[in-house]
Amino acid sequence: MKAKVGLFVGAAIVVGVAAGLVIRHWETIVQQLAGKAMEAERREFVHRTQELEGAIARLQHERQPTQAASTERLEQVFGASSPLGRGVSPSKLQCQELEAALHAFCNSLDASETWRSHEVGQESWSFFADVLTLMEQRLPATGGISQQPQLIVENCFYVYRLLGKKRVDVIRDVLKYEGDLAEPLIGALYRWLMSGRRCETPGQQPEQFKAMYHYACFFLNTPGGQSYLARRDSRIRLLTRYYATLIIHEANVRKLNEAAIDLRFFLPLVANEIQSRNDLLQAEEYLRALSELQAHYSQR
Repeated sequence: MKAKVGLFVGAAIVVGVAAGLVIRHWETIVQQLAGKAMEAERREFVHRTQELEGAIARLQHERQPTQAASTERLEQVFGASSPLGRGVSPSKLQCQELEAALHAFCNSLDASETWRSHEVGQESWSFFADVLTLMEQRLPATGGISQQPQLIVENCFYVYRLLGKKRVDVIRDVLKYEGDLAEPLIGALYRWLMSGRRCETPGQQPEQFKAMYHYACFFLNTPGGQSYLARRDSRIRLLTRYYATLIIHEANVRKLNEAAIDLRFFLPLVANEIQSRNDLLQAEEYLRALSELQAHYSQR
């Protein structure tokens, strides 16, 4: 009898000690389990993204892709005296030069058949300023979408519901018929937005960067963003993802990555696609930046 009691007491002590250790390290255990689950989910997302990329590549192989702008085209739109007109990377330009280049593009667009055919009723600079204001007033969701079916639906129709059919049609045609200028334009727009958009009084407001971060997450990491980019020219899609990674990295630097996007899963995908192309003016610059980011995140 005494032996049985002793055995029972010993077992109770062992169970108590084990329970105490579990309780003591509960937070660490939960974090490890959650981390594994998140990593598995992320890898599944990357796998689905790669399958989508393959399907898109096959579709685009069947049609003639938009070629990069020639030197003559760059000079025609931005002016021979403009750095962008001479093929200089937007990363080398000052805020005033970036803004001047964007104004030059809008002036050229206003005189084009692409713009006139839509009868917008306002100049393109004013139109895009209004679009930017709308986008900042209603930001897309950045996290928890896969667990909420309603958010998935809202996310997939986000752009259309936000801007409306007419604006979407205008933007679609601008991207289509002016797509050869995508590389210098997207680069100039990204750096102009990062500068705060007010060259006379530089300095970005927190809310401005928050908006950029939300859209970077939308295009890089949500079904709606992926679906929207899948319907765009492959170069526009790639450049959007490239600059989205830079924005999310900046969010990490500022400790504002509330969606907890792990760039280690996206950096190789973007780098590999850049390496596979021969129509990017600043490919070396992009790969250098991505290489530095990969080195940075490999140490974490």
